[in-house]
Amino acid sequence: MSVLGGARFAVLLMFVWAVLASVGTVLPQGRPPEEYHHLLGRWAHLVVFLGLDDLYTSPGFLGVLAFLCLNLAISSVRRVRRLRREDRGLKVAMSGEDLEGIARTLKLPEGLREASSRVEAALRRLGLSVRRAEADGAVSYYAERGRWRLWGSTWAHLGLLLVFVGALAGNWHGWSYGGYLKLLEGTTQQVTRGRPGTSTGLSLKLHRFVVLGDETGRPLDFSSDLELLDSEGNTLRRQTIRVNSPLEYGATTFYQAGYGLAGFRIQRTDAQGHVRIWRVETDAQGHVEPWSAVLPPQGSSSAFGVQDLIPQARLEGDLVYPVSTLPLAPAVAVFENPDFHRGSQEFHPLGWLVPGRELKASDGSVLSFAGMSVYAGIQYRHDPGYPLVVAGFLLATLGLGMAFYIAHRRIRVVLTESPEGTLCLVAGVPGPPGRDPGDLPSRLLKRLGQDGEPTGEDRHAPA
Repeated sequence: MSVLGGARFAVLLMFVWAVLASVGTVLPQGRPPEEYHHLLGRWAHLVVFLGLDDLYTSPGFLGVLAFLCLNLAISSVRRVRRLRREDRGLKVAMSGEDLEGIARTLKLPEGLREASSRVEAALRRLGLSVRRAEADGAVSYYAERGRWRLWGSTWAHLGLLLVFVGALAGNWHGWSYGGYLKLLEGTTQQVTRGRPGTSTGLSLKLHRFVVLGDETGRPLDFSSDLELLDSEGNTLRRQTIRVNSPLEYGATTFYQAGYGLAGFRIQRTDAQGHVRIWRVETDAQGHVEPWSAVLPPQGSSSAFGVQDLIPQARLEGDLVYPVSTLPLAPAVAVFENPDFHRGSQEFHPLGWLVPGRELKASDGSVLSFAGMSVYAGIQYRHDPGYPLVVAGFLLATLGLGMAFYIAHRRIRVVLTESPEGTLCLVAGVPGPPGRDPGDLPSRLLKRLGQDGEPTGEDRHAPA
């Protein structure tokens, strides 16, 4: 138990947790296997086998979080027990000899009973909580303020415990889920959980997606008009989301995570005026899907192919200049094969096709740009532990503020009878290294010497 709650074990766990969290930040999570194969090549199999594609729900990551929670719980219980033990074991009754050499002395003309009443009243007017004890004919006082500072580190530990418990709850299998949707305008997709794609009873519909950019390719704004539906198609919420303005429904949050060119259409008009629409699709990386990259011929006409898709480009003569990845002004290289029906595989460049431009083929047909499909990338996350994380963060912040910005001041007073009245000994109790009791002894002696109500300056002076 001493090892599980020890500081060294906590440092080791924090290091391992930080390494794993860094891997999860660098490596995209929850993506389809084909994306990992494209990004990592032969290493994709190892990543999927080790569960690094879903790191935050892996047994290793959750195990580290569980041990962190156990370590913080044990250390917090120890701190609470130690503080309560110190509080119960505090010695209030002291003698004049105990303060000899460190106390400042004041002679009060009253008797011991009247002097103790006046001293206690003065301590309380200084904003101190007072404890009183009598022993061997002497009256002792232990007064303090700012005791909350002693609990600051404990509250900070409890706050971290709540943060890790919330993270554990938010990433545990069956309690949380997340995913990524590529939505076209007017389409609806189910919100699923887990790799098998179990339905959550929610669906998301994209009414409109808007992406704006300047002529240099810098994105200015992109937003999605989303409608969240239940299993029966009833509207639960409708909202336009942006990067920093997600849609929230209970513990589920939908984020605007990306966008891209899902596909485009090319219109082929032959020499007789017959129109044919060629639909070209793109993959997750924005490349032309091979199965849609070729338009087979009809009869003895030419076959056409496309490649080198650029989402936003500038055309100058026959040269094309990429601008950005914004799906605003796509350009695609078109190739022609007039002998495809004879078995030829030779495609010859026909030119760059952009919106507003036509390409004339050798068989008399004309190719023109007939529109494009833009998708909105919506990332969603169901995290039931989020309220615990927020509460833990607030508690930890409050605890750190208490530990660093609240001064714990303590003072001891011993009253003994003397022939002239009552002898008052006052001593400040030093705190941890670098912290002194402040000017409480001087302020108390000044107040007792005034033998009256405190002045305005004295009432607001720092302790």
